[in-house]
Amino acid sequence: MERVDKGWQERGIDCYSTPAILGTLAHYGVAIDEAGFRELAGQEFPLAIAQAWHQRWSGKGQFSRFPAAAAEELWRRLCEGQLAPTDLALAIINLLRSLDETLAGKPDDGTRETRFKVVEGYLPKLGAQGPRRDAFMAELTAALGDWIGVLDRMAEALAKKGLDAQSERFVAFEEALIPERAGVARALVRAEKGDRAGAVADLKAIAGDAKRSDSNRLAAADALFELGDFDEGRAVTLELLDKAQRERDLELGADAVERLQKLLEKNPRTPDRKELRQRVEAMIAAFR
Repeated sequence: MERVDKGWQERGIDCYSTPAILGTLAHYGVAIDEAGFRELAGQEFPLAIAQAWHQRWSGKGQFSRFPAAAAEELWRRLCEGQLAPTDLALAIINLLRSLDETLAGKPDDGTRETRFKVVEGYLPKLGAQGPRRDAFMAELTAALGDWIGVLDRMAEALAKKGLDAQSERFVAFEEALIPERAGVARALVRAEKGDRAGAVADLKAIAGDAKRSDSNRLAAADALFELGDFDEGRAVTLELLDKAQRERDLELGADAVERLQKLLEKNPRTPDRKELRQRVEAMIAAFR
């Protein structure tokens, strides 16, 4: 059986044949063929696939991290046309690095337009909202690591520097990538450009719109807290906390509790501090 040798990390896994990669997986406890991998890829993304493989993995030393590299490489070879979270993460990081240089006043090296086009070109491959896209976004967030914070702040940073065209383009990408930020990221850019009142009005409209998704409304509450306007953010958070308790929606409840904790951190002198803490504790107790 063909296998990958011990120098695979130095040479790169892309230098080895698919039979060698599959043979190495089988040797260390993961028996799978091309058809099996394609079927698995229809349900999971590379990180989740690798995590499952690790549970029965016997490789040590140079092969201790082989499953992750193998899952990524097999995805690229066998799932033509499907986007891997790490591919989008790399494109986003490259764009963010380039825009950081823009913020620092460095001249364009001729690649910034290309980097924008690459990330924008990936968007249609994300698919509709649903469990599969949620799984994709979870792996994307893990792959971005600390860069997720840079992504969160980039549109506002560009606006602060007066780079309006690039700020608008980036916020359009951000809101398409993360639908729960629809309207919210744009409102924060509006505030950064000096129209705080207009931004707050936009965010209040989003937070109070029951037709929007719960996550979008909570994102608006986050932004209102950030801008120091606590009343509307508190109101929608408590409304959604009640909904979570009523429907026993653990994920929504956890998200709402997180917002209340942020509110208490940002506004420690709020007169209803004791009541809010009691609501948080009651929510936690309800799901024990």
